[in-house]
Amino acid sequence: MTKTITIATLLALSLHHAHCEDMPKAPAFEVASITPCKPGTPAPPMEHAGMVQFTSPGGRFNASATNLKILLEWAYGIQPSQHSGGPSWIETDRYDIAAKAEGNATDAEMRLMLRTLLADRFKLTLHHESKELTAFVISVGKTAPKLFPPKDGETHALRMTSPTGSDPKSPTYRVIATRFSIAELADVFSRQLATVIIDKTGLDGEFDFTLDLTPDENRPSPVDATLLLTAMREQLGLTVKAQKTPVDTLVIDSAEKVAAGN
Repeated sequence: MTKTITIATLLALSLHHAHCEDMPKAPAFEVASITPCKPGTPAPPMEHAGMVQFTSPGGRFNASATNLKILLEWAYGIQPSQHSGGPSWIETDRYDIAAKAEGNATDAEMRLMLRTLLADRFKLTLHHESKELTAFVISVGKTAPKLFPPKDGETHALRMTSPTGSDPKSPTYRVIATRFSIAELADVFSRQLATVIIDKTGLDGEFDFTLDLTPDENRPSPVDATLLLTAMREQLGLTVKAQKTPVDTLVIDSAEKVAAGN
């Protein structure tokens, strides 16, 4: 009996060892440094719109004066309304991060690597929850959307020009997008509207398009919700509907500040 138990134990240990060897390692950067910024360091330009570029060719990731909230949203590809919880400093404390991935890693690969980095260095733990939320769902209508192929030599950008038009009381702001995807537009607008926007257009790839926004007495801001949504419907030819829908969200369970020299 003793011999039988010993063999069974060795077999179990062998299977456990093989199982551990077969488990894939989490994607990770080759090297990464995180440096806390001085208190009061301002946010990078266009961070509020989710327009910060973190990656560059050669598998390089660089984040300047970025907080954990923005890093989390980029790593998991979620909008601000899709996460909750966590200490207050995740929005106020800022960090400089420089990391290098093996080879010429893609953005999708580096998002996974950033998840590993946040878990290792910030001790970030979280869990998923499905919540019933009111969201704006965009889809393709009966006519083809007014989107155009990018031109050669164009850069990935979204910018708003100064007011134009002959009537000073009704200036028009023009939003110009080059090499921009519908998913990215949904993310930018979700930040302005403080709600979830779900892209169900099925339109992959990057496009060129423009939007004209004309504020009025009732809507003095060029990024008023009704102006943005109306422009998407009338100028881009997209269908936009507000509806209750299950949305996958992340709940931050815990996180720790990163000290200098990590």
